[in-house]
Amino acid sequence: MATLLFMLLMSIFSTFIHAIPTSTGQKVTKRSVTVDLPRNPGYAPNGRLQYSRALKKWGVPMDDELDDATNSFRGGETGDVNAESIMGDREYLSRVGFGTPFQYLNVDLDTGSADVWVYSSETKTKTRREDIFELEKSSTAELLNGSEWRITYGDSSYAWGHVYHDSIDIGGIPLHNAVVQSAVDVSQSLSSDKDIDGIFGLAYDLHSQVRPKQPTVLSTLKSHLDKPVFTADLRYQSDEGAYTFGYIDHHRHIGEINYTPLLPNSTFWEFNFTGLHVVGHNYWYISQWRVIADTGTTLMLLSPDIVNMYYDAVPNATSDRSFGGLWHYPCNTTLPDFEIGFANGWVARVPGRYMNYTTYDDLPGRCMGGLQPFMSEEFGILGDIFLKAVYAVFDIGGGKVGFADKDLGL
Repeated sequence: MATLLFMLLMSIFSTFIHAIPTSTGQKVTKRSVTVDLPRNPGYAPNGRLQYSRALKKWGVPMDDELDDATNSFRGGETGDVNAESIMGDREYLSRVGFGTPFQYLNVDLDTGSADVWVYSSETKTKTRREDIFELEKSSTAELLNGSEWRITYGDSSYAWGHVYHDSIDIGGIPLHNAVVQSAVDVSQSLSSDKDIDGIFGLAYDLHSQVRPKQPTVLSTLKSHLDKPVFTADLRYQSDEGAYTFGYIDHHRHIGEINYTPLLPNSTFWEFNFTGLHVVGHNYWYISQWRVIADTGTTLMLLSPDIVNMYYDAVPNATSDRSFGGLWHYPCNTTLPDFEIGFANGWVARVPGRYMNYTTYDDLPGRCMGGLQPFMSEEFGILGDIFLKAVYAVFDIGGGKVGFADKDLGL
């Protein structure tokens, strides 16, 4: 089964440790670690489900035709033994340990959320996942009486549960008395994603949904790092991707890291970019657009005028209501590269083959693009389609993001 393929996803290949005395004489261990990030070898992209999932996450209204098409497509695969890798609907997962002794689960490291929640022995929703957090087997799980958490998405899907203090192991860094959110009830639309055992939120300064308020796991993790920074090196169709925590692996990027400050009062990894260019055309679009870097969203979601501009350069590309307004084109099309410019002068280049997301089973010969419209006037999302093309640095202490070129093997 596809879940079993994840059992060896995480291996730690470097750990550097030193202790720093505090004012009380106690020593706080500071660490730098690397977490390997192989692809799920059984992953098969499901474009409409991935797009609808992103809209739900960010509370953007969904087109009725897309909702109907998504439900129809999901229903057509229910009970199909080959649907497991498709319904997983995630390309990258990481192994993170919970409890004492550590129980390792496949979680989505998500810079677009702040909650760390997992399926557990308390979860009432019926699921077919093999790994859950068995609370009764953890000697350090401590229920926080009077605390709970609840997440409700734009389509009214939800998850809620109890709150515990317990230990977490991320890449060899042990966090004790961290806040762990145990799911009691999860809507079916969320629990159908059975390859994922939980979400590990890494948003910049966003409060979690725990009430009463508790420290986020990222704020706890920050104090254990050599430097208050983590990086994401996602890779296109490769097993060489990795996250690093506490340091920057300069062997993973080419040239300088180009930093952009987060917007004032940002709670997400939110910043501006200032230029757009479809390679092969002579003109740049110059303006200022707000975006969020989100490892938990696969697609790149930008305003309709930007998306229209890109697909105007793609022969026979079309967007029709019967497919929820999603852009698609003949699969034998060579897509143009897409460039995004920043005020610091650096330009990110997303190769055209990265822009090609998936095929349609019910639309033979047509493919769905990785850039799709986002009906928000406030911001866009730079998801994995973009992040696979860059080396990304998330500087917690400096309140900024950094991007650099890397070897894409082109």
